[in-house]
Amino acid sequence: MEENIKSYFETLAKKYENEVSLTTPNIENGNLQQVPDALHQLYKLTSSAKLPFGEIYSIEEVLKQSERSPFKPNWFVFGRDKYFSFWLCSFIEDEEGLSFTYWDHESGNEIDGAVWSDIVSFLEEIQSNYEDYINER
Repeated sequence: MEENIKSYFETLAKKYENEVSLTTPNIENGNLQQVPDALHQLYKLTSSAKLPFGEIYSIEEVLKQSERSPFKPNWFVFGRDKYFSFWLCSFIEDEEGLSFTYWDHESGNEIDGAVWSDIVSFLEEIQSNYEDYINER
């Protein structure tokens, strides 16, 4: 899985160059134990990331954000797009093996169940939506 994440970011950086910025991993302080297992490989690769379509929060920020309602106790908020949606990972994958979703906090809707099984497929979908939006303008 780590190679898939690394490969995804390398491909993204080639396409978007300076719009992709990863920070050096900072997991020495034991905070990784508080992060859902599905995000461990991501945070072993980078502490945070700026992407053309959003950002991945630092561990310090995700721990703070995830304590807030409506995320706690089921969801871990690890990033956001450039509009209205938070990127979420469940602490425990569902019966179909799904862990990831996004939630538009201005929609007035409750957080739905997870839709993606891994971080790469989730980010690829977010990227695809962003590129469709850019191409339609």
